[in-house]
Parts: sequence; structure tokens; C-alpha cells
Amino acid sequence: MTKAIKDYSLPDLMERIEEIFNENPEPMKGFNAIVQYDVHGEETGTYQHYFQDGKLTIKEGVQTTPDVTMAISYDNFKKFLLGKQSGAVALLTGKVKAKGDIGKGMKIETILRKYNIKEPF
Repeated sequence: MTKAIKDYSLPDLMERIEEIFNENPEPMKGFNAIVQYDVHGEETGTYQHYFQDGKLTIKEGVQTTPDVTMAISYDNFKKFLLGKQSGAVALLTGKVKAKGDIGKGMKIETILRKYNIKEPF
């Protein structure tokens, strides 16, 4: 069942992202990284995205040291996911704060654009 992004809780949204990426692993092949999202705002949580060998596994909480950590509001996270927010602009305007290997963080946007996620999904 497809629904609008506003109808997803943060845990449900993370689960749906994992499904979408793993249904079509081609765009993330060759990308190996642990990306941590510290989400704040109307919904909060910390999630680590493990990109390895063309597979995405998302785990709640901090399991290991990430390559890059991004602090972002839930609203901006949803905009980023739908391609309505540029990662570079978000960094420059302070809408996202990144620590670690920012290059790997920026690679996520390149991968995400290949999925072209639109609502409903």
C-alpha cells in the first residue's frame, strides 16, 4: 500500500527506505559506508544506514562508529528524500550538520536521485 510521506512515522519511513533501495540495488553498488542520521523535530531518532555490497540495512540507534553523521530535522529529511532539498544547500544553510566524511554524505544524494522517489510511495 502506498501513502504520502506525511503519513509515515520515522521508524516506518526508515523501513520503507530500506525496501525501496533493496528492491533496486544497482544505484548503490560499489558504495560502502555507514551513514548516521540524527533526526530531530516532530519525530526524533538516530538511525544508521549500512551500505555494503549493493545492500542497505538500517538499524535504529548507534551500533558502530559511522563514516559520516548528519543531524537533520524530520521535515528536511523528508524533503531531502523526495528531492525537494539539496544536500549542498542544506549544509551551507545549516539545515543539516555533518561530521566525518562529508564526501560519503554527499554521495547519498547522488544515489538517492537515481531512485527518483515520488509520492505516494
